Amino acid sequence: MRKSLWVAILSLILVVGITVSSATAAVELIYTYWGSPLERDAQAKMCRDFEKAYQSIFPGIKVKDIYIPSNYDEKINAMIAAGEPPHVAQLGEALALEWAEKGILMDILPLIKQDKDPSVQIENRLSMTWYWYDKGKKTIGTNLAAEVMVLWYNKEIFDKAGIPYPASNPEAWTWEKFLDTAIKLTTDRNGRHPGDPGFDPSNIDTFGVAFGTWWAPILPFIWSNGGDICDPEGKRPLINSPASVEAIQKLADLMLKYHVAPTPTQMQAFPALRIALQTKKVAMYIDGQWALLDLGQMAKEGRLKLGVAPLPKLRKPVCLELGAPNVMFTASAQKALKESWEFYKWTTNSEKVISLIRGGLWMPLQKWYYTNPKYMNQWLDPEVHPPEYKPAVIDYLLKYGRRSPSYYLRNWGKISDIMYQELTNVWLGKVSAKTACDNIANKIKPLLVGRYDK
Repeated sequence: MRKSLWVAILSLILVVGITVSSATAAVELIYTYWGSPLERDAQAKMCRDFEKAYQSIFPGIKVKDIYIPSNYDEKINAMIAAGEPPHVAQLGEALALEWAEKGILMDILPLIKQDKDPSVQIENRLSMTWYWYDKGKKTIGTNLAAEVMVLWYNKEIFDKAGIPYPASNPEAWTWEKFLDTAIKLTTDRNGRHPGDPGFDPSNIDTFGVAFGTWWAPILPFIWSNGGDICDPEGKRPLINSPASVEAIQKLADLMLKYHVAPTPTQMQAFPALRIALQTKKVAMYIDGQWALLDLGQMAKEGRLKLGVAPLPKLRKPVCLELGAPNVMFTASAQKALKESWEFYKWTTNSEKVISLIRGGLWMPLQKWYYTNPKYMNQWLDPEVHPPEYKPAVIDYLLKYGRRSPSYYLRNWGKISDIMYQELTNVWLGKVSAKTACDNIANKIKPLLVGRYDK
């Protein structure tokens, strides 16, 4: 009887031990991100796919995906203050390198060097997408995906007006042709265009073009005209150079002189720009490639005849490449390093998230998706990507791509905030571009203290 009792006790201990061991082995990763409702659904699916794929390697692995559509930085700061930062997360460019220097984010270069997975190797990803710091000796990784600024347009409006679509070749799509097209596509409620007798700029039914007034829609035109925010070393302001001022004034003229683009005040009455494009309140609009997730769904459902073009050139074509990085937070990731690393690689491996890329949310990071027709066919969905997408977006990026200052410029968050605040007065017609750019130059001068990668 006593022997049987001991056997039972030992069996119970063994079972409990296995249960505790299994419970200990199961890891829950925290992943945070932002985006539209469709982006939320797409990223949640990505997390579920990872869980399924890695159950045999990490039994019980879970990814707690936390969607934060607003006040993202504040909420991440609160998580850090509470001692519960995410393991892997999207992070705004302005904070990423600053936090990397403080050790809040991991330098993943040692992990890359130890890993044989070709998808994560430095030479296999688009060089423009890497975030380097400590004079180029460390990296937090790359964007979650490559992104560029482009021009989306509603082909039905062009067809009805009998106007040719924008050129897919950036060299042929000039500012003069763009402006002429925008004028012809802008109509007031009586069908008149800017320049016609009786045209009423206070009652516009369709605007020829629209663009956001944050830095990404503005900077490509400054570059295209030969201007810049600062010198290559990040030490001297150039935003008030004649070339920079001229580019900004040309954008302001779209709103205030030609009335082909809505002012910020008029934009407040608009629905989201993708809806304005669909409902023909806007014929063209400038936005990131990521807008294709929503626009492509409209096109797939037959609600929008979608077209895409490069941005018009002033002096030379320039394609702005940008994108927020996916990062690993040191405090959390080190506690589950293998799991966090595999999940980080999953989120940035185009093969693993090909459904999100085919859906239009992202562009691939790995070079072979741009140069090998076999891989290109895997992510270009003809129901989502317009027929001119390859020359207008892919070739545009490969030939004219230039990385955003957010990859390297110190104090970028403060600098871009100052630009936004001062240029708002230009879009509202309160000051000239020259006055605003002089103000910006004076205010950012003390913030120009160099680069993270040099």
